[in-house]
Amino acid sequence: MIPSHPLETLPPTKQPVALALGNFDGLHIGHAAVIQNATTAAQQLNGQAWVFTFHPHPRQILNPETAPPLLSTPQQQNRQLAQLGITTAIRQPFNETFRQLTPEQFFQHLQTHIPSLSAISVGTDWSFGRNRAGNAQLLEQYCQEHNIHFTAQPPVEHEQQRVSSTRIRTAISTGNLTQAAAMLGRPFAIQGTVVHGEKIGRQLGYPTANIDPHNECLPPNGVYAAQLQLDGTAYDAAAYIGDRRTIHADKPTVLEVHLLRQKNIDLYTKEVEITFLETIRGDQKFENTEELKKQIARDLQAIDRALINGIKNA
Repeated sequence: MIPSHPLETLPPTKQPVALALGNFDGLHIGHAAVIQNATTAAQQLNGQAWVFTFHPHPRQILNPETAPPLLSTPQQQNRQLAQLGITTAIRQPFNETFRQLTPEQFFQHLQTHIPSLSAISVGTDWSFGRNRAGNAQLLEQYCQEHNIHFTAQPPVEHEQQRVSSTRIRTAISTGNLTQAAAMLGRPFAIQGTVVHGEKIGRQLGYPTANIDPHNECLPPNGVYAAQLQLDGTAYDAAAYIGDRRTIHADKPTVLEVHLLRQKNIDLYTKEVEITFLETIRGDQKFENTEELKKQIARDLQAIDRALINGIKNA
């Protein structure tokens, strides 16, 4: 896992730093292009590639009532950043002091705390400073004045539209996992902790792990072909999101996962990641538990086929 620091507590480095700036929620293929520019510059400079992002997301501070649900946790984001070649993540608290910095003060703040800053990469729509007064053109001007290499990445498109975290959230919330995966560059996954449940699945003959999700964005209620990742191992699984309406009414939505082939794995209190691979069906209410059990058996057959086909086509 790569280290994360705010600017003020960064460990010193004498190596040249190529810095990618952005919010990077979900770390989609557009973000990856911005980061690739930073890693390329770092290689040319014989230095390190870092990212700068805010935590919490600025919209959660500025407009908490309308702030969108985040696509990934910091832990997921760090793992994905490491895979892209990033060695340090700067997670800057978006507090009142920082949000009042002018664009010039923001740039000076970067230089003060990263003296070896040698390259900057952003998207062409990047804005910064108080009231978003700075843009990519102004940042390029600052970089030229201080002999810092600058790259502005044009938007990456999918199906002739700009890839964005907003589009991905819409795809996930409507169950379009294929479109979400295409824009993310990987299947959508959530992180969570396994907690004790009511053991209803065990009573039906299909024991499940109840997941307390750490992510804010989830697919709609339904049944999914999935994988559960634990300590670097992926297990084929069936995932259910819903209120278990056949069993009882007026209960909160839960996320449950049934492992297809593995038994006797102690998952309680473990941190796991659930990858959603294919939608099988929406949530339904059945006449009785016997009908529910028959449908679960059909679901597992469909999930098994989906997972096998997915492996063949991977």
